[in-house]
Amino acid sequence: MDGFLFLDGLTSFQRRLVDICRAEAENDRVFLSAKDILKVLAIQDWKMDEEDFEYDCEALSSHVEPIESYSPKSLGYAYRMILQLGFPWRCRYPHFDLRGMYGDQHDEIPQGPEYVELRLSRFSHVVMPVGKAPLLPLGLLNGMSLPDGTQIPAHNLEELWSAFEHIRQDPKMPLDDLMAFLPGPDFASGGVVGGTGAVRSLYADGKGTLLLRADIQTEMEGARTRLSISSLPPGVLVKTVLDQIRLLSQEEKIELYTLKNQSERNRIQITLDAPRHRSATALKEILFRETDLERRVAFQCSASDASGWKGGVSLVETLKQATARCTLSWERKDDEPIEHIPLLKEIQAFGGYKSPLSDLIDARRSRLLDIS
Repeated sequence: MDGFLFLDGLTSFQRRLVDICRAEAENDRVFLSAKDILKVLAIQDWKMDEEDFEYDCEALSSHVEPIESYSPKSLGYAYRMILQLGFPWRCRYPHFDLRGMYGDQHDEIPQGPEYVELRLSRFSHVVMPVGKAPLLPLGLLNGMSLPDGTQIPAHNLEELWSAFEHIRQDPKMPLDDLMAFLPGPDFASGGVVGGTGAVRSLYADGKGTLLLRADIQTEMEGARTRLSISSLPPGVLVKTVLDQIRLLSQEEKIELYTLKNQSERNRIQITLDAPRHRSATALKEILFRETDLERRVAFQCSASDASGWKGGVSLVETLKQATARCTLSWERKDDEPIEHIPLLKEIQAFGGYKSPLSDLIDARRSRLLDIS
């Protein structure tokens, strides 16, 4: 891991990349070269010689390795981190808008930093106001990887915001009541999360393991069996899945007529046709068992405190701690100063308040199923 977790849900290194992008941009609309962002980091923060920077950039431009191949204080790591904060299939609410040859969900192989441009996303401008704490706990909103290998899951903004507001006004709200507003995680890549009992255990204990699956639909049964894969578990790439399915066919664990990949950018569409004697249910069982279309992942709810990383902090307690750190997201519609923190019933009854979070709400992508 590249640094400790700030209270805004970003590591110190990630926050520095955001701050550089914000400082270097002339306005909110302008795109900056990823190479220029790296140059500020390398020369100002790392005191790297400009000639050495150009040499390392040239090497990076010839081939970009996965992030785990780089040391934390390297241009390769920094470039990969910029991309991860902007990949919409990895980051539930991307901090950067990316433009250029930055790869896709097929294999994530980008060109060098001179071929990629970025700017702070609207999400970053709204949720991370300048000089203030974030409006929501970003660790739970966007999810993130922890130093011990476990992860905080991402959540739907509207659901997390609603749960956050209810805990702010009723810190003793029972978990089951809270889960009416925040029923479970919501990942950037979509997929299926199960089961509901495991989700509740994660929220109650602060730690737990969830079953994550691709969304696989049965398109045809009878003349032949056709399945369509429309989403993947978080962190799973299209190329990985295609290679695994082809290997199953080569090893004669499944029979295939065709395997088509029509995925584009953030849209997943993989179709496979099998003989009719192989039922859709049986074919799905093999795919879930033998490929990364199903994964069990250890998650936790808690962020960090001044003494370092802590696990086992429940969702309710995590949200309670966040209410003391986050900036109030409500504003009066007449733009007058807020004299007191409004209650939800007051907002609903009188409607005199607004929030910039309202414009960021989007639809759920992950499905919650009662599977074990």
